[in-house]
Amino acid sequence: MPTSPGSVKKRKASDMADTESDAHWRPENPASPKPKSIMDLPPELVNQILDHLIPNLPEIGEPAPEAYGKLVREDPWYDFTRRRSALRNLCLVSHFFADLARPYLYHTIAITSEEVLVLLFRTITENPEYCGWTRSLSCHITLTNSRVVRKTKRCLNKFLPTWREGKGLVFITGYLESLQIRRASTDPEEYYEMAQGIFGMTITALYSLETLLLQLPAIEDDRDYFELISCLRITMSYFNTDEGEKCRGYLAILPEDVRTMIPDRLESEAFTPFQHLTTLLLQGDPSVEDPTTLDEDDLDAGDPPEVFGVQTRHYHPLFELLPALTTLEVSTDDGLFTFLENEEDLTDILAVTRPITSSHLSPAKHVYLHSSVADPRNIGRILRHAPDLETLYMFPRRVDSFHRIPPQDATLADEDCLDQVLEKYGKKLKHLDLNWFDCQGSEASIGVGGRLSTLPQLKEVEKLCIQFVMLYGDLPAGEQMMQQRPVVDLLPPNLVELTLEDWWWDSLDDFDTFYRWSDEQKEAHYRDKKEYRETVLDMMKGLASVSGRNAKPGRYGENKMHKLKRFRFFVRTLPTWLPVDDKGPDVQELFKDVRELFEKAGVEFVVDVDQPLDMEEEMQ
Repeated sequence: MPTSPGSVKKRKASDMADTESDAHWRPENPASPKPKSIMDLPPELVNQILDHLIPNLPEIGEPAPEAYGKLVREDPWYDFTRRRSALRNLCLVSHFFADLARPYLYHTIAITSEEVLVLLFRTITENPEYCGWTRSLSCHITLTNSRVVRKTKRCLNKFLPTWREGKGLVFITGYLESLQIRRASTDPEEYYEMAQGIFGMTITALYSLETLLLQLPAIEDDRDYFELISCLRITMSYFNTDEGEKCRGYLAILPEDVRTMIPDRLESEAFTPFQHLTTLLLQGDPSVEDPTTLDEDDLDAGDPPEVFGVQTRHYHPLFELLPALTTLEVSTDDGLFTFLENEEDLTDILAVTRPITSSHLSPAKHVYLHSSVADPRNIGRILRHAPDLETLYMFPRRVDSFHRIPPQDATLADEDCLDQVLEKYGKKLKHLDLNWFDCQGSEASIGVGGRLSTLPQLKEVEKLCIQFVMLYGDLPAGEQMMQQRPVVDLLPPNLVELTLEDWWWDSLDDFDTFYRWSDEQKEAHYRDKKEYRETVLDMMKGLASVSGRNAKPGRYGENKMHKLKRFRFFVRTLPTWLPVDDKGPDVQELFKDVRELFEKAGVEFVVDVDQPLDMEEEMQ
């Protein structure tokens, strides 16, 4: 049935009434049509969308990922690989999307295989305009591992013949020529340093790099990266900087045949490497198991090696090439931070006489040690070499061979003990987090009685994590001192966050064996520790009475703990605090009164208990 003109007018009028009554209705503007696809969006809006596709690298200590198809959602590499895959697919959509997405694709790069190492080097030599895009680079292969060296050579043989010549940095062009000559060699010594050289050329070319993760050898079978450091010194000599000037002096000790290969030319200042590199992460090879923790049945023939872990002291020439370095993270170190040169295992190419007192980490403000076996003396050496340090964090790795010195008198202190070093070099510290499993026999390396007595002098410290034993000394004298000395007098006065860990060197035997205890043994231990629990609770109530809003002027007029906002108590020795079969209050109920006192003072109070499953796996 045909529609009359009148009915059309009525319908339009009705539609208009409906739209006017809709608060979200807007009249269409023919001059600004709605975008039909993402290509119609403004480039700046597309860039904001692409920002969310930039992947985050997994945390330090993660091994290289498995095959792409084997990754599950919980895997730390899952999100990284999916985001990079999305960016790579966008580059294949069109020239428009390739121009937009390619800088994001190269923003964060992970070298997870020898093929990726070689292909990345090929990409930046053929397309030097890409070099300014990369901000984060990580290398998850050990460059001196014999398997890695062989695979790198095979990849070069495969890809080098198809290499397109690019107009890049002159030192890279010269290095490519040397690769062409050496790739056909069958002598391992001729191509041993290829992987290190390729990686060195790559990171030198990426002049906007801000974060670098480098996987280092953790066992004696894989040599340290002396050739990489030599390569970086040579390439830095091409640039007119203070670091470049030092490196040009280094060239004088090189063999003549090497010096003749170096052109007498300086590169553009705009391409100077490492000027923006602020974060360096040195990762011990996570695929290698610590031989010092294995049973004799699990070891190959022969004694376990004396050294396991990253030998950080060998890489101080690398630190000196990084003028903007502010953060250093190391995982699985060997515990030694002497930074001495001319050591027996150093090659002549690095042997440059230098005073022992020089500050090799002078620009660094934050140092994080993960799975570390550094003893108190070596922690003190880090402070000496980083006089402007603001953050010092160490999480220990349990090894039976921790002690390298004979037991000493615990009532005395070494001349270079950690307590004295903190007093002299710790004035700028803001975050201090230290703990060990056992320092029995080495208390003198901490301080008198194994205590850090200079903590109250560290007025800049705002965040502190410390064990009871480093405040009071070991049991049983430590418990008596806890009853006599208010904990507020042993701590920095301007703390904002405080973590106290219930740990004493005397607790180690119980920690190692209580999983095998019978219920009767656990009940007996819990009864024996009743007075200790009461002492700790009284200590915390005393702290709450002078913290936050309860802070009062001290002896010299200063307010202590007036800035405290959060207090955390960390329980490791479970039988001390957990009754058997609920035959007593649980941990949270035990601290109910303490929590209320802190809340009234405006301080958050938290009790964390180390999970038995995590501890059991850690011990296996």
